[in-house]
Amino acid sequence: MIMEKTKKNEPEIFLSLRHLEKVYPNGEKAVVDFNLDVRKKEFIVIVGPSGCGKSTTLRMIAGLEDITSGDIFLEDELLNYRPCKDRKMAIVFQSYALYPQMNVFDNIAFPLTINTYPAPVVDRELYPLGESERLLAQVEGAKLMDTVEMAFKTKGKTARTEKLAVMCRISPAAAEIIAELYNEKAASCTPDTCMDKWKRQIEERIEKGKARLAAQGICVNERFEILDENGQVKTEQRKLTPFEIRAKVYDTAEILDLKAYLDKLPKELSGGQMQRVALGRAIIKNVPIFMMDEPLSNLDAKLRLTMRSEIVKLHNRIQATTIYVTHDQTEAMTMATRIVVMSRGFIQQIGTPEEIYNTPANIFVARFIGSPTMNLIDGQFDPVKRTVTFGGVKIELDAEFTARHDAFYRRKAEELKQWLETFDERARENVLKLLSATGENFDGASGGGGRQTLWARLKDRFGKKAPEKAYPQERAVCAEKIKRLVACLSAGHTLTVGIRPERVRIEKKGTDKGENDAFIVKPTVCELLGGEYNVHFDFCGKNMVGKADACRKISVDDEIVVGFAAKDLYFFDPVTGDIIR
Repeated sequence: MIMEKTKKNEPEIFLSLRHLEKVYPNGEKAVVDFNLDVRKKEFIVIVGPSGCGKSTTLRMIAGLEDITSGDIFLEDELLNYRPCKDRKMAIVFQSYALYPQMNVFDNIAFPLTINTYPAPVVDRELYPLGESERLLAQVEGAKLMDTVEMAFKTKGKTARTEKLAVMCRISPAAAEIIAELYNEKAASCTPDTCMDKWKRQIEERIEKGKARLAAQGICVNERFEILDENGQVKTEQRKLTPFEIRAKVYDTAEILDLKAYLDKLPKELSGGQMQRVALGRAIIKNVPIFMMDEPLSNLDAKLRLTMRSEIVKLHNRIQATTIYVTHDQTEAMTMATRIVVMSRGFIQQIGTPEEIYNTPANIFVARFIGSPTMNLIDGQFDPVKRTVTFGGVKIELDAEFTARHDAFYRRKAEELKQWLETFDERARENVLKLLSATGENFDGASGGGGRQTLWARLKDRFGKKAPEKAYPQERAVCAEKIKRLVACLSAGHTLTVGIRPERVRIEKKGTDKGENDAFIVKPTVCELLGGEYNVHFDFCGKNMVGKADACRKISVDDEIVVGFAAKDLYFFDPVTGDIIR
């Protein structure tokens, strides 16, 4: 498959998921036609109820699940047949999966100890000399002397050298060179004089080394990395040295505030600390993509809030592309760059948190995203009077809405008619996606609760059926939907009206604030959340929720005045579940 080129003004696509599908041996279709383009440094959150296919999608990306069909590209490289260890990804699971017999240091370091990594082939004599030369050129003499003197207070030659290497950000071999030069320093030597002397000594050793390589016909670059015949740096697969591993573990522990716990066993840690260790084990691999499968679900509410902000800070610091799976819409709204909302294996909507919240694509997204969820009630639309009536409330609409309404229903009716004309597997999936948006159950749908026998599946796949007889149940659903859509164009009908709780105007009765254009009810539940109330009340036989300021106490014994403006209402088609726009 040839990757489509992005437009000049669009960010480059980093990870591309094309038509991913997962079908289990029993015929259950867990993921259907999943398409997503991820840009570098994005924080993508896949959210949906249990069983919607979000974790299965993540496992297919990681290579832990086989892909039934579709393609995964990472920077134009096809990953379908690459083992998970070669996919340049790290995953954090719902369970911490820490090794109980290892301390925190060994748990974090474990991925580095079992894998090999590409490294440039260097001249072992000249490379540390080059590091030392660059260090002397970048650091002031007095500052370097203070650093060396501090490192020399450590007991033991090896420990002293490693501390100097960590403090100066150089290799142990280069630290040994600096330590040797320091040992030879005269007592009366000033820092600047010592620096000049050290630079001359290192330059002399470098010139001798260059002459040696020239005699052997070996070419190197300015960092003394060996080049091949094409002028490219040679690389080798090797394990990291103990010092390199320690340096990476200490850096990772500092990022996650775990340095004080490196010698502790997992059983001595709290849940949040264990979760950070699991994150550290992923971070230390230094891969371009991090994946997290509900990593906070085992934590208590307060710790989840803390860890949520820590993960966002970590993402902003390391700038890695992140794909995060959760069933908690609050996590999705507060953490994501973009959100992917799923239901029954289908993508319902992809967008920024603002787009998902303010312009939900269908009833499912409107009901799932938001805390408390959007209030949804059924109202009767009168196309002649241009009104929607529910309970004792009548909302007047303008001519623009009527035109938008008619265009929507004509477009949807035509779309479903096209499905019915050539009803194939794709049309069947479109019908199932429609049902997933409306929340209707369908026992004949794959993934909808009904399971076919092996014989039935073989007949569906290989049996010779006339096109008009294929998928009779799905065809019947499609035909019935078309009939209802056409009827909506010629007569009044039901619309699903939605409003966010914060847009519901709630006042105590008797305050004289808008009582003339509202209705009066009694609360059923008043939830005090500190600065505000979530006020529940019955309306049109359904529970509704509104938000009220806590400066004035509201209880179930009070009568409240409830109102809302037409501009704050969302109108959904109950036939397809889509928002009317």
